[in-house]
Amino acid sequence: MVDAVLVPGIKAAIRANELGTASPYCLSFAGLGQSGASFGIFQGDTNVNATARGVLRQALSTAGVAVGDVARIMAAVSQPCPVNPLSSADTAAANGALESAAGMALVDAMDDKLLQIVLSELDSSNAAVPAGYSIAPAGQLYISLWVNMTGAPGMLNKWLGGTPELGVAPPAGPVVSRENVEAYLQASSYFRLHPRNFVHMSDSVDGGLAVLGAGSA
Repeated sequence: MVDAVLVPGIKAAIRANELGTASPYCLSFAGLGQSGASFGIFQGDTNVNATARGVLRQALSTAGVAVGDVARIMAAVSQPCPVNPLSSADTAAANGALESAAGMALVDAMDDKLLQIVLSELDSSNAAVPAGYSIAPAGQLYISLWVNMTGAPGMLNKWLGGTPELGVAPPAGPVVSRENVEAYLQASSYFRLHPRNFVHMSDSVDGGLAVLGAGSA
């Protein structure tokens, strides 16, 4: 099990990485890959995440948005959205639904479910290291952000377990350090293409560590 002490730092780091200072209760559009409309601290994606689609649909219906309008909005965001495909009126309707008391409760519940997925995958990473090894808190925060971005850490876990991956030698241990995980992530194709995003991720990890307090790196 992930140490419960780390959870506030994980949530803070993910929020900083995904949202910065933006509200989780409105739609955002990453403009990358297969991303649709996203919302929540964990940026549930309406193109690839059925839970996110269900939450948005329920928020719209609960807010009293007309059935036809709900159908139009959902069709527009249930696909890759490099830019916002909604009209200004539909955008306002969706954001208003998410910002309502009922909508915020739905988004918070979705975030709780997505947090459990991240923690489960982080558990798999902690279990992947050789006996007697551990992953430093900063490394666990990085892994949490990576999981939230990309899904199950299959290749990462192989690397943690002792297999060279992405041209990076596995950690020598006994502690998988922040620097170890940074080297692995920076070798990924995503961060080689988007190096500034790694700087942002690093800053987000620092923010999570600040929440945890001194001595947690």
